[in-house]
Amino acid sequence: MNSLTPAQKAKYEKEKHRRRRERRRREDEYRRLERLRRQIEDARRRRQRMLLLFLLAVLAMQESILATFQRSYTYQPDPDPEPSNWTPNSANDYAPRAGDDDHCDGYSREQWNRMLDKRGIRISRKGEIKAAWEADPERERFPERYQDWGYRPHLAELIYDLTAPYWQADAFAAIKLLTPHEVHTYLGEAYATDPGDLRQCHADRDHQIVAAFQNRAILWEERKQREAEEARKAKNDKKPDDDEKKFDA
Repeated sequence: MNSLTPAQKAKYEKEKHRRRRERRRREDEYRRLERLRRQIEDARRRRQRMLLLFLLAVLAMQESILATFQRSYTYQPDPDPEPSNWTPNSANDYAPRAGDDDHCDGYSREQWNRMLDKRGIRISRKGEIKAAWEADPERERFPERYQDWGYRPHLAELIYDLTAPYWQADAFAAIKLLTPHEVHTYLGEAYATDPGDLRQCHADRDHQIVAAFQNRAILWEERKQREAEEARKAKNDKKPDDDEKKFDA
């Protein structure tokens, strides 16, 4: 340094200051980029947490709805089924107790049932529905999932099953068995393209759902015809007219 001229020393000091400023600038830029990266990462983690909380809330809601639905519609066997060999006993059943005018202990099961029928007493409605479903000749045509139910499935339940991917095929097959043939074309095409279109026909009663299917089938056919007409029109619009053909020739 002692051998440098004043001009060279000034130039050297100027270069040293320039390099120092450049280093500080790079450090500031690095810190800015690092701060931005952390902000982006924090925002991404917040979005992921919010999405996870939202999905957990939706899952909890669906499980709650499904549990309520199953409690309402799923057949539950009687906890204490009747024995196969049974004789009325006034001590532990609904037979009149000894001493009452209607006491009939000691009758056979067939005699007891005949007396119940004569008096208008019936077995539980659940048992009647289960027996009717098991005796229904159409039951064998339904998917196994619904054969095991204690009653004939309702369309509202089947539409609800369309929301579960692993039940969709069974639900659709059962829906076709419970609906008139006139809507099957619509059902098949809508199921293949957008099952959500079928879910829009949900109602409380089966006949209301069938009516909704019929209305949607009419609208579905009208839309197909309209789209086909628009496609033909668009195709014709692209064709050159006769004058253009002659000119090109």
